[in-house]
Amino acid sequence: MLAIAIGVIGGIATTMQASINTESRKFFRSPFIVAGLNFTVAWMILAAFIIISEHRFSIPLGDVAEHPPWIWLGGVCAIIIVTMGILCVPKLGAAGNAMIVNFGQVLTGLVIDHFALFGSEEARMSIIRLAGALMVLGGLMLVTREKKDGTGSGGQMPVLYMVLSFTAGIACAVQVAVNGALRLVLDSVSKATLISMSVAILSTLTVMAVLTLLRGRSGIFDEPAAEKVQFRPFMVTGGLFALTVVSGNAAIAPVLGTGLVTILNLIGMMVIGLVIDATGFLGIKKKPITLKKIAGMLLMLAGTAIISFL
Repeated sequence: MLAIAIGVIGGIATTMQASINTESRKFFRSPFIVAGLNFTVAWMILAAFIIISEHRFSIPLGDVAEHPPWIWLGGVCAIIIVTMGILCVPKLGAAGNAMIVNFGQVLTGLVIDHFALFGSEEARMSIIRLAGALMVLGGLMLVTREKKDGTGSGGQMPVLYMVLSFTAGIACAVQVAVNGALRLVLDSVSKATLISMSVAILSTLTVMAVLTLLRGRSGIFDEPAAEKVQFRPFMVTGGLFALTVVSGNAAIAPVLGTGLVTILNLIGMMVIGLVIDATGFLGIKKKPITLKKIAGMLLMLAGTAIISFL
């Protein structure tokens, strides 16, 4: 029961991180600074944990360097996931963004399994798994289709942001596979996550440097807001939620299996996404809960279950 609870909490933390980072952007006026802050907070907590538990700080980078270059990609995926979440949640809503991310993660996971990429075990595509993917797609269409208002606006969610959110889903699947392989190399969840966060920090600094050279401050910072936003402590908690997701899933996957963990994460994402949209929590634009959204999410859940277990 504890492992099941941790799985659901992991899904809640995924959506909460994106929503909190969206609000934090209003104060820091930069998705890249918010992302870098997430990774730095997570890195500091992990480093402290390693020092306290082992009484020294030792990361065997030489062992990691002996493996293919893709072993470092977890941190690159992290900046994609965090940045896309900051950009997409205001446009798609917490629930809509979570479902599109899940769709991208499911499809990419099928490709990774089929070709046994990133050191994963081979699981060839089948008619049943394809049917599950189509169910996930059908559910996604129900979730993301919004009722038009009296002015004729509304309808399908913004295509650009749907693509960006889908990209975050691809990055999620790749990150899970890569960090899983990295964990086996180091035989440590905390050290694997620390390396991933280190690469994420370096990637963020690189992106910021390039954008500054190309566009100056405007490449990194948003235009000043009409109203000054005050700092609130929760704005620096995104890194804590990131650690909750990574460490929690790594801990329970051997107990419950990857398929069940995916289902539990999705349940958490769906529930908290609907709550955030319905209440406007953390300044997110309110979106009503409809029977069509609930039906779409249940259809996605069923499709994911078919892919995971059949």
